[in-house]
Amino acid sequence: MKILLTATVTPQVTWDLHIRDPGARRGQYVEALRRWVPVAAAHGATLVLVENSGEDLTRLTRDAVGTVPGHLCLVDAPAPDPADVERGKGATEAAMMDLFCDRFFDGPEEAWYKVTGRLFVKNFGRCVPDSLPPDSVVARVGMNLRQMDTRFFGATAGLWHDHFRDAGRHVDDRAEVFIEKVLMRRVLTALGEGAQLLRFRAQPAWYGRSGTHADRVYDSLPNRVKRLATNQVENVLRGPLHGKQY
Repeated sequence: MKILLTATVTPQVTWDLHIRDPGARRGQYVEALRRWVPVAAAHGATLVLVENSGEDLTRLTRDAVGTVPGHLCLVDAPAPDPADVERGKGATEAAMMDLFCDRFFDGPEEAWYKVTGRLFVKNFGRCVPDSLPPDSVVARVGMNLRQMDTRFFGATAGLWHDHFRDAGRHVDDRAEVFIEKVLMRRVLTALGEGAQLLRFRAQPAWYGRSGTHADRVYDSLPNRVKRLATNQVENVLRGPLHGKQY
């Protein structure tokens, strides 16, 4: 298993971003990494931190956990192409996903998970399946199948390589063609070729806050209450209604 954390301490795209201050963002990456390091170790996973704004990742890691553990790989990504910056932050993140895929592909059956690097999934172990079937994706998707949650999703490495690479060129944030929609279309194409789409076993419990929406603090009391309510609905969708047509 590999867990990819995408990171941009000093954002290149700021026109649709609430948290812009590099110092604040760096602190969030430090806090998230402090939590991810032991979780990845507990799952026997390689943790890969990819950052694209020139941040000193060794120093960031030492601020988080004191040293660079053996299961953590630090990747200094090149600055995003100006065309990707113009398309929006989803395109710059897609470029980091491509770099990860090119450097860390060890075989098509390995489970890969991607997480927005400022965030932590407190119940990661309860969310992910024990194993991913060949050619499969595990993600939270809209019931209308028009977009998926790209803060946290997983796929077998082969499917990622064949269907998720080079997604950034189709992103256009100004036209509301977000990375969430682009990857959902890629998933639907994969399903048409025989891939499987799995649900997470539990709704992710987030630690952190949205970088886009000013009022969205994931671990706040209102969001915890909302999560409790939606859990009931999602349990039904995973269970007796999982094959229901509508």
